[in-house]
Parts: sequence; structure tokens; C-alpha cells
Amino acid sequence: MKKIPFFLFLASFFLMVACENHIEADCSQTSVNRKAFAYLKEWYLWYEHLPAINPSDYESLDKMIAAVKYREGETLIDRFSYAVKKEEHDNYYAGKRYGMGMSMQRDENNEIFITLVYPESPAGVAGLKRGQKLLAMNGVTVEELDENGKYNKEHRNDEDFEEKTDWNNVYNAENKGEAVVFKVLEEGTELETTVVLDDYIGKSVLAYKVLENDGVKTGYIHFKSFINSSEKELNEVFAHFKEEKVERLVLDLRYNGGGLVKIARQLVNLVAGDKGKGDEIIKLIYNNKHSEQNYSYKGEVLKNSLSGITKVAVIVSSGTASASEMVINSLTPYAEVTLIGETTYGKPVGMNAKDICDQTIVPITFKYANSQDYGDFFLGMEADCAASDDIKHDFGDEREEELAVALYYLSYGKCPQEAEVKSLAKRKTIEERIPLQLKGMGKIDYTF
Repeated sequence: MKKIPFFLFLASFFLMVACENHIEADCSQTSVNRKAFAYLKEWYLWYEHLPAINPSDYESLDKMIAAVKYREGETLIDRFSYAVKKEEHDNYYAGKRYGMGMSMQRDENNEIFITLVYPESPAGVAGLKRGQKLLAMNGVTVEELDENGKYNKEHRNDEDFEEKTDWNNVYNAENKGEAVVFKVLEEGTELETTVVLDDYIGKSVLAYKVLENDGVKTGYIHFKSFINSSEKELNEVFAHFKEEKVERLVLDLRYNGGGLVKIARQLVNLVAGDKGKGDEIIKLIYNNKHSEQNYSYKGEVLKNSLSGITKVAVIVSSGTASASEMVINSLTPYAEVTLIGETTYGKPVGMNAKDICDQTIVPITFKYANSQDYGDFFLGMEADCAASDDIKHDFGDEREEELAVALYYLSYGKCPQEAEVKSLAKRKTIEERIPLQLKGMGKIDYTF
């Protein structure tokens, strides 16, 4: 047998490596789609229902995902799987944001109120906060911005059209460092401040305090998202609650669309303490191809776990989903959990993200249950006491409707009469719940 010269062998070897690297590095959209579809066929919770498709037929990953999501007839069961740019996905869980760090919403009278401000964001530094009524931006009143917007829309195609200042051009969101002057009304007093567009870190905890409620120390926390920085923030808050010896808890999850399971586990352990110790407080169940991945998180007593908490009021909305619902479901066996607000989103399933080149696929890969094996709430969890999101008061303000109802229930063990009989307006969709959007302002980010 004739021997191959060593240098030719090396050349052939490096050629094979180069080819393999080329295959691995193929980041064409067709290649990304094919790899994503292969991942779905292995890990998707409902893999048996995937339609037969040609991944190369789709110009984007998100369009392919939309085409294959599980349906039963005309009913979309998988409302959750999505695809996103890897950088956006990574930035979200790192808390990296850009803009003002706030959101706004119109009330029933079409007036605009600030609904959310991230602490230490440009808006937070400028002193803006939830409950303030917007009067003007950059010297242009809300009424003028509305009227100018209507004018621009109606006359844009006129030959002599000159664009007026409206919501789309009152400031340049792409201009990092742009200063935007806000005039707001707070408790009857007009205030003016300047917000400078910039990068910021979005906090998980937007507000917390200890309230004296009918002589009982009650902890209140507005928790916005389950991201990597949440662990430290939750530890700090619950260390304060523990030091203050709170006996009851109001957990405000009204805008929390979920996130990391490990943070959900932490929050359950911080609240349940020794009552859940050793139990399988969160059970993850994968499809039958990967049942070996099924896993149960055990309850444990953490350094800052509370003891003796028997009553928890959770403020919820149709934007309360995923890890938020997981926390509610997993706490139920260990405390009297009362829901205040409206029916939650309904997502008793979770995801495992996979990076493919510069894109990330985030499909449903498991369902979950609590220590009592319950986890069936695709239609959401119904509120025990009906209450509306009161955007005219800040988080933690005892005058705020949902907090007031929560405190009443914790004191008397029943809903206020008006909360029992109130007929809430039609349940809002997630899209309707996202407030007034202005470029660079940010919005309530529901992460499913």
C-alpha cells in the first residue's frame, strides 16, 4: 500500500477542518432556520404536532416560528414561542436598556399618566415617577401633540405640507444624549424636568416598603422581571423585610411577564421559608424524547427567607405570566395566596433558549407543576378580588386601588364590597396592555 506523504496528509486534514468550520459557521438564514427546526423536532414540547415544512421557505426565523407553533384547529395553543436577535435576548437578561426608562398610558379621559419608571434610569434620575400626569414635552402640550398628529396624518400628501411637531418628532430617539423636557402635574403642582436619553440598567425591583396595616407589619414589593440581577435585589429586599419582622406580604406582579426559573425558585424559597423545605416546589417536565431532563427544584431555607408568613396577597393582571404564575402556583401549598386584580395570562409552560449565530430561538420545551402536581392554567388564574390598575398613584401608595384592596383582604379575609361586585372592562390583550409607545421611551416588556 502506497503511503500518503505527510505534508499531503496535513493538507487534507486542515482542508477537512476548514470545511467543518465553514459548515458550523454557515449563518445564512436558510442554515439558521434548518438548525432551529432541527432543535424544535428534538426539544419542542409539542414536537409531535410540528407541521412538515421546508425551513428555507421562510425569510426570517420569527416567521418560521409563527408558522409552526402548535394549534388545535383554529385555536393557537402556543402563544409563547418566539425568536429574537441574540444581542437583544442577552441584553434583556443582563438588564441592559436604552432610552428614558419609563412608560406612559392614557386613562379613560384620554389624559396621559406615567405608569412605570425604572429606578436609576434617565427618567428616574430626572425625578419622574408613576402617577404624574403629562402636560407637555419640549414645550408642546399633550393636546397640541395630539392635534398636530391628526393634522400630519390628514395632510401629509398635500403639495404644500409642512410637518408639525407631534408624538413622532417631538424628540429624536436615535440621538443618544438628547435632552427631553417634561412638564408634569403631581398632586396639583406643576413640575418641569429634563430627561437625557442614555443607556441604563433596568432594575427588577421597582419599589418596596414596609407598611403598618391594621397593626400588622406588611411587606410590599413591586417585582418587574426575573433576570440575572434579580437575585441580589431580592436578597436585599427580603433582608430588610426580615429585619423589620414583616408578618404578611403584598407581592406586586402586575407587569411581570416572567423570566428565569432560578429566580422563581429563589422567590418561592424567600417567601415560603421552612414550610417548603425539602419539598419538590417546582417540577419541570420535558417531552418524552427528553424525560431524563425532568427536574424538581427542592424547597430550602435561604439566609433571607421569611418565617411565619401565612398570608400573601399577589397583585396580578393579564400581563402576569410565566415565572410569575410559577411563583403563585408554587406558593399556594404553603400560604394563603389571594390574587388581586384580574385574570393572569395563563402560561404553565417554559422555554430553553438556543443561540444560532446571531439569533436566538426561544421555544416552549417544558411544562411545570407545583409540589401537589398542579400546573394546568392555560386560561390564566382568576383574581379573587377584582381591582383596576390605578395609574394615578405610585407603587406602594396605599391609595392605589389594587394595593388598597390587597391590604383590606389581608386585614379582613374578604374583598371590599366594591371589589366583589365590580364588573371589570373586557379583559385586555397583551398588545392593548402595552402603554403609549414613543421611540426611545421604552415600554412594559412582557417577556414570555
